Amino acid sequence: MKMIPLTPKVFLRELCREDAASIFSAIDADRGYLGRWLPFVQYTRTKEDSLRYIESVLDAAYREAVFTIREEGALIGLIGFKSTDPYARSTEIGYWLREAWQGRGIVTQAVDRLCRMAREELAMRRVTIKCATGNLPSNRIPQRLGFVLDHVERHAELLEDGHYTDANVYIREL
Repeated sequence: MKMIPLTPKVFLRELCREDAASIFSAIDADRGYLGRWLPFVQYTRTKEDSLRYIESVLDAAYREAVFTIREEGALIGLIGFKSTDPYARSTEIGYWLREAWQGRGIVTQAVDRLCRMAREELAMRRVTIKCATGNLPSNRIPQRLGFVLDHVERHAELLEDGHYTDANVYIREL
C-alpha cells in the first residue's frame, strides 16, 4: 500500500476497501461543511455508500490513484486523480478536507505532490482542477501552485440546496 509523507504527522495513504467506515464517519461528522460545495455528500448516507465509491475506484478499468489524507493515522480528507485520459496524457485532481484541518496548507502540499506524481510516474502533461466559483479557499489552492484559470464551466454541479454552481477550471501544464 502506497504511502506518501507530507509532514511529520500528515501523509497520504492509498485508498482501500477498509477505509469505508472512516470515510463515511468523516463525511458524516462534517456533513454541513462539506455538503455546501460537494454534491456527493448528500448521497453518502451509510458506510455502504462509501464502500460503493471505493469499489468504483478500485474496480475501474483504468484505475486512478486515490488517497486518504491522514494525520497521525486519522482520516481527515481524500485526494486523487479522476477523469484521466491516458492518451491525451491529461488528468484532474479532486480533493476534500475536513473543516478542522482547513487553512494549514495540507491540501496545497497534497496537490503539489500529486502533480509531481502525474508528471514523473504517470507521464501526464496536464493537470486540471475544478473549483466552485464561490469556494474561495478551494480556489486558492491551484492559484498558489501556479495553475492558470482556463475557463468557467457554467452550471457545473448541482449542490445540495438545489442550485447549480459554476466552476472555475484551472490548468497546469507539467
